[in-house]
Amino acid sequence: MRWFLIKTVVVFLGLLPLYHLAAAQALEPLRLMYYERRPFNYTDNGGNVVGLTAEPAAKIFAVAGIPFTWQVRSANAILDALQNNTAAICSPGWYYSAERASYAQFTQPIYRDKPLVGLANVNFKYQMGTTAKDLLGRSDVRLMIKQNFLHGPYLDNLIAKMPVTQLILEAAEVSDIVRLIHLGRADLSLVTQEEVELYVANAHLKMTDFKILKFMDIPATEMRYIMCSKKVPPATIDALNAAIAKTVQLSR
Repeated sequence: MRWFLIKTVVVFLGLLPLYHLAAAQALEPLRLMYYERRPFNYTDNGGNVVGLTAEPAAKIFAVAGIPFTWQVRSANAILDALQNNTAAICSPGWYYSAERASYAQFTQPIYRDKPLVGLANVNFKYQMGTTAKDLLGRSDVRLMIKQNFLHGPYLDNLIAKMPVTQLILEAAEVSDIVRLIHLGRADLSLVTQEEVELYVANAHLKMTDFKILKFMDIPATEMRYIMCSKKVPPATIDALNAAIAKTVQLSR
């Protein structure tokens, strides 16, 4: 009988962290922040949060049994909130980087991107078959990209080697960057294949106003993750990863 009581107490103590997690979740749903970025995360006409990463994220939280509430913020505001680490928050659809991992936690991947493409001014001189490495190594190329956006380790390494005189970092939205490319303020930007037509349409321009550059050296390997503040308990991350294993199949 004594052994049974000791075993019962040990099991109970082992379950206490889960009870605390469940109690905390019951009191306050976790905040799932997103920024408007079609087709990954956006609010549809019915007020629903949808998209290529928003919908899998919502399903993952549901399967994991973790209540959440959507909150729309700017991309920079989400990154600031994660860095400040004052609350338990998560956000879907982010690339992994060592710098981000220094202040945030990442789940397993929930989406695999198609290869990025170059969106170039229609007058930009470009030879078909040129690699991204060769193009971004040219001394006459002006690249404009959004601040705080990552493009995957391969491209980010190439971008980091560009002279500051050839690299233009913009705080504006990507659709505004598209307009600036059209006006000749830079030669090109880098966008996902999933988004390029949306950005051009949002800029009130046509695809024929640009050149779309495809690079053979950019593989379709970049993943998007759910990124969480370090206030999120490890048990929650484990539950999300278990739900990802059940619900997500990454395309090749």
